[in-house]
Amino acid sequence: MKNQAKGLRLDGRPTSRRSFLRAALAAGAGGWAAVGCSSPRKAIRMWTINYFNRNIMEHFFEEARRAGERIGYTVEVEAIAGEFQEYTSKIAAAADAGTLPDIFTPLIAMRQFIRDGRLLPIPDVWEKVGGDAGGWHPIAESNFSLDGVGHALTDGLIPAYMHIRRDLVEAAGFSLPFKDMDEMEACAKAITRPDDNVHGCGFGMSRNDDLHHLLPYMWAYGGALQDARGTITLDSPQNAQGLRRLTDLYRVHKVVPQGAVNWDAFGNNQSYLSGQGAMVINAGSLLAAVRRRESPVEDLLEQTYVGPVPQALPEIGPQCLTQPGMGFGINADTKHPEAAKEVLLHLWSPEVYTKLMRMSQSYFFPALMDIYDDEYFSEDPWNRQVVEGVMPFVHDESWAGPPRPWTMMWATWGGQAIRRVIEDDWEPQRAMAEAQQTVEAA
Repeated sequence: MKNQAKGLRLDGRPTSRRSFLRAALAAGAGGWAAVGCSSPRKAIRMWTINYFNRNIMEHFFEEARRAGERIGYTVEVEAIAGEFQEYTSKIAAAADAGTLPDIFTPLIAMRQFIRDGRLLPIPDVWEKVGGDAGGWHPIAESNFSLDGVGHALTDGLIPAYMHIRRDLVEAAGFSLPFKDMDEMEACAKAITRPDDNVHGCGFGMSRNDDLHHLLPYMWAYGGALQDARGTITLDSPQNAQGLRRLTDLYRVHKVVPQGAVNWDAFGNNQSYLSGQGAMVINAGSLLAAVRRRESPVEDLLEQTYVGPVPQALPEIGPQCLTQPGMGFGINADTKHPEAAKEVLLHLWSPEVYTKLMRMSQSYFFPALMDIYDDEYFSEDPWNRQVVEGVMPFVHDESWAGPPRPWTMMWATWGGQAIRRVIEDDWEPQRAMAEAQQTVEAA
């Protein structure tokens, strides 16, 4: 989830937090130009992140152009540079300066923008889009509507599921799916050969993408960031138990590469693609890279199995974090509200939205329920594994309570807790107590 841009022009990236970081490093100067022409037609301005998957960017630019042609407008699309927090700062600065475009995504500032009245309520668009495609997924409803009124349309759910080398698992004498964490750990030990630079788990142990790993482990023991009433609950025995189980992979079992404490957001991606890590937790941007054969490992796609984090306790079951996606809404101060609505209606029409899902190559999973019937999700073997084996268990970061501005501040506490245990030799309970204080202060 980058590019260099001037002022408020963006050239950022992805929709996985991981992609955002990568985009900033990989994008370089230039970026995507605005879509439009020299025609005297009225213009709708649209800002988007610069997705790491260029297919997604091409989709938004092309379909926005088509939407404009249908209504007699030029739709000018710009991709915004910067990491997650940087993008949000630019959006906030534009809001204060009165220079927001007609259509944009507030990203992690979504709840704040909704509550501050920065986004136009669009119940008509929300209900039309949902009604045409089987309704919205509950995670989309909780994140992009307020008191039942829709304010933004999400590009898609982004689960961070396990990618597992079936061939290495079977060679170690195990089979998939694992019945629980104990079996997964035993298999990881059997696979690990440090002298050959092969490790059972390529799990990141740094600040980057920490919640892809830590939250499912917390949930697996009955913990969570908050309870159903929104009370912060990080300082709990359940959360400490999940943190211990995760960090023990590195400290005790030694099935994680020692360099994982210094990985950037793409360390575990490269671990899997290079053959160093047999199991990793990552959004579908990794599976997309596997599909594109961006690996020296022969037949890596055919040898890849995807699934949730296995259960620690049978009464709780497997777990998986999903991001709710990037919600696109309309500037409350736009001079073209009806035209902006028409653009959203085109981009989220069933046919165009299905095309977006396909372009994402298993990064997005539908936020509109009828789209799961498309053959890309019902017949593709890897997507079917996610739909059947992962999606029933997904939660977003705010679970079990309602989304709030601070529930999206994932980089402020999770990675620090992991580092406290691994690098500072803190007890997990002490690390989670510090995490509680950090979030309460935020």
